[in-house]
Amino acid sequence: MKKLLAACTAVLLSATGAAGAQELPQYESTGTIELAIDGKQAKYHSTSNTVPGQPGRLVHTANWRTFPPMMLGGINMAPKGIMLSITARPTVEPDPSAPQLKITFSLDEKDYSLLDATPFEVIYTIKEGRQAGDYQHASGTLEIESATLEGDVLHVVGKAKGALAPAKNKNGSGPTLNYEANFNVRAPKH
Repeated sequence: MKKLLAACTAVLLSATGAAGAQELPQYESTGTIELAIDGKQAKYHSTSNTVPGQPGRLVHTANWRTFPPMMLGGINMAPKGIMLSITARPTVEPDPSAPQLKITFSLDEKDYSLLDATPFEVIYTIKEGRQAGDYQHASGTLEIESATLEGDVLHVVGKAKGALAPAKNKNGSGPTLNYEANFNVRAPKH
């Protein structure tokens, strides 16, 4: 009887395990960011993942969008151009303790050049340790080396570099982190 119960349990667990494995999201890298923070190098990944129970649906950590005109008192309040947002981490699979890098900027809709009138944003989040917290771009530059639209996917290669300051300090005071982020990312339309 014990052997029969053990055999039934094993069959049930293996069947449940196979079904459960199909329900887990599948992750893949959609781009890389070669990141150096105060001289320490790491490779970060933008990713896409499947959604269990929703065949064909993918969630992307890098995407772009345009905004329709939003008029207020005769003034268009919508952001100009193509807004691109890239969120990356050092692992393809999620890791809640891993740091995260987010870069957001806008490109011209016609030639995909960087829109200088729209400031770019870089936020680096450290989740553990004495430096834990959000660091935001305090000074530096962003350059776009190339940007091409392939269907609904924007392929962007560029570089951001400068200094990151603790976000909790409103005036950017406090210790800074020097950074350089070379990115090569494919971002679908949101």
